[in-house]
Amino acid sequence: MKSIEFKGKVYTVLFLRLLIVLVLLSISRMLLYFFNVNYFGELSANDLFSIYFLGLRFDIAALMMLNFPLILLSTLPFNYKYSRKVINVVLYITLLFNSLAIFSNLIDVIYFRFTLKRSTFDIFNFLDANVGLFDIFKSLVLDYWYIILLAVAMILLMVYALLRIKERIIITKQSLAQTIYKSFLFLLILGLSILGMRGGTQLKPLNLIDAEKMVNSRQVPLIINTPFSLIVTRGQQKLELKSWFKQDEVKGYFNPIHFYSHPNLLADKRNVVVLILESFSAKKVGYFNPSQKSLTPFLDSLLNKSLTFKGIANGKKSIEGIPAILSGIPTLMRQPFLTSLYANNQFYSLASILGGKGYTSAFFHGGKNGTMNFDSYAAKAGFKYYFGLNEYENKDDYDGSWGIWDHKFYPFFKSKLDTFNEPFIAAFFSLSSHHPYAIPKQYQSRFSDYKPLDNSIAYSDFALSKFFQSAKKEKWFNNTLFVITADHTAELPNTRDSSNLVHFEIPIAFYAPNDTVLVKKAHRQIIQQSDILPSVLDYLNLPDTFVAFGNSIFDTTAPDFMIYYLNDIYFGVTPNFTFEFNGKEFSFSDGDSSNKRNTENQAKAIIQNYSDFMIHNKLGFNK
Repeated sequence: MKSIEFKGKVYTVLFLRLLIVLVLLSISRMLLYFFNVNYFGELSANDLFSIYFLGLRFDIAALMMLNFPLILLSTLPFNYKYSRKVINVVLYITLLFNSLAIFSNLIDVIYFRFTLKRSTFDIFNFLDANVGLFDIFKSLVLDYWYIILLAVAMILLMVYALLRIKERIIITKQSLAQTIYKSFLFLLILGLSILGMRGGTQLKPLNLIDAEKMVNSRQVPLIINTPFSLIVTRGQQKLELKSWFKQDEVKGYFNPIHFYSHPNLLADKRNVVVLILESFSAKKVGYFNPSQKSLTPFLDSLLNKSLTFKGIANGKKSIEGIPAILSGIPTLMRQPFLTSLYANNQFYSLASILGGKGYTSAFFHGGKNGTMNFDSYAAKAGFKYYFGLNEYENKDDYDGSWGIWDHKFYPFFKSKLDTFNEPFIAAFFSLSSHHPYAIPKQYQSRFSDYKPLDNSIAYSDFALSKFFQSAKKEKWFNNTLFVITADHTAELPNTRDSSNLVHFEIPIAFYAPNDTVLVKKAHRQIIQQSDILPSVLDYLNLPDTFVAFGNSIFDTTAPDFMIYYLNDIYFGVTPNFTFEFNGKEFSFSDGDSSNKRNTENQAKAIIQNYSDFMIHNKLGFNK
């Protein structure tokens, strides 16, 4: 059977090639919806067509950026463009760029479940920070092989189609009139290409924030494509200095500089242990879901004895959660703080503040040293010791992907605490409840009743229980404040909810074995990760001046709301309503928003302070 082949003029061939790539880009973009229907909800055919066509503007912008070499060399008004070498080089570059574009769209079909946004350029900083990249990629290929196959199939289809469309090459000497005509076509096509890259004739080129004007915030990832998102966010992003308020006025709405002191109370130099549980969503914790069978019986019992909140994570990645919890620094920009332009800023942490008051400090994470820059963060944050995979002697306890099994690393953690002089501040970040959700062989039959994620949560709860059973026998146990929280929520593929908030809800709890009054202490309703640092220091009554973008939960005069950042939009949460802010306009949910003007000012004050303190390196104020 004779293969299908088309030969035509250069301009016809260029148009057909671009059209084929555009169709495949658009289809691969829309697959995000069909593989994540539970998040986006069931949309009508009209809604899907509307989203498809609205997204074409972003698809065309990406198409023009990716294929500019092809467009340029195909339309130059000179005969050397007909050289077979030039044609082949341009074609192979085109195939490479567009293959990567389609592949990135397909990868985001799965990665979106963890981040709730299209990937931005900071993903490459994340990859640089993961020394176990091969192991992670291997597990993703094994678990989501069908996405890889689909990507390969679409790429092969594109390659086949583009190779079957060829230029009909007839080289003749050009007349002056032909040269002028081709020059005119070249300039016209060049202008249209630049217009396509800009996304239209508007004053500023198309950007991610423009998608928010077209659809509701939850649907934004459906009209943006991943290659466009990667290209427009390339390079490290500088924050824009805000000036909604004068310096003396902004502090009246929110002041990140804190000083807690209770002269009538004694200082309480008890130990502090911060337990950060990998991917422990509130949705997966039985304490918050009494009507369902619990995956976390031990954690439930612990939360019953603690001052417990359904808290809110300040990000969707571990690299965002750690500095929020330990330094009070949320991610209110596109890039995580630790990989941003501002990563070298001075800043406070529980380790630096308590270390100055005689505390021994240590950070524990069973992952490979260098993973997500946690060891670098710990050093800069003032932790005296770091214990990771390199410091763990028995490498046979390696889980094959991330690091040491939780049920092995918890005893190691406890053994080190036993050797520390009191008081001490220790942070422990677990890892076994991370994808690929592996379970040690000896426990696979015990934890096999659920889906892989749920089994790993149940196993991690078991490992946590063993730690507490052992730790409570030690003298230091009763003299310790335990903070229990999560770095971020887990993948939630089966969740249908009208709000983004469920994808950020995590446990935040304070447990002091010998303080029965703690669970009854006054507090605010809304609590976020960045409230943990000021809350701990307020509870200990160890006066010091520090910077944190949160407030003590014991400070009932503090604003009872928080904001988080996703897809270039600020989302706000109060006890009575939620809101969104795109940098220019606010939109409020149903509820009692009678005090919305003050809420708007408080939100703007947080954002203005955040940009000011980041840009001017004021996070380490007075340090």
